Amino acid sequence: MGILDWFRSHAPVVVEPDGFGQGMIDDFRFWRHFRRCRRRTVAWRLPTDAEVAAIDGHPVLGRFGDHIVAVADVGDEHWIVRDRDWFGWPDPPEYVFFALTGDTIRAAVDFDGWPPRWSLPDGLPDYSIVTPTTFHTPPS
Repeated sequence: MGILDWFRSHAPVVVEPDGFGQGMIDDFRFWRHFRRCRRRTVAWRLPTDAEVAAIDGHPVLGRFGDHIVAVADVGDEHWIVRDRDWFGWPDPPEYVFFALTGDTIRAAVDFDGWPPRWSLPDGLPDYSIVTPTTFHTPPS
């Protein structure tokens, strides 16, 4: 039996799509778009209650991240950054960035480290799980 016959005789491996079904080409395109976005100077703002409800209820956006950190309108795109309660290896990175034009997702990228050209909005809630008031040293 030759190598090609062996490959033909075995069933193909079924790979479940990750995220929202994007492929490797989409991931590369999203990453390239994000690289351009993180170089721009952006003054982020806190989301309105209506934006929070719309993003949390969105079939794709609501699945990624735990809290909406900030939103921005840049050109014809609506940018959203969400963060996660649990992040770092083996969990995904701390933030997820979305760039939307209408209902079309132009970029969806996980990242660590807030870009220096992006300014965080004032009044961000503290979503940290371990704070000085909640962490207690275990009894000895």
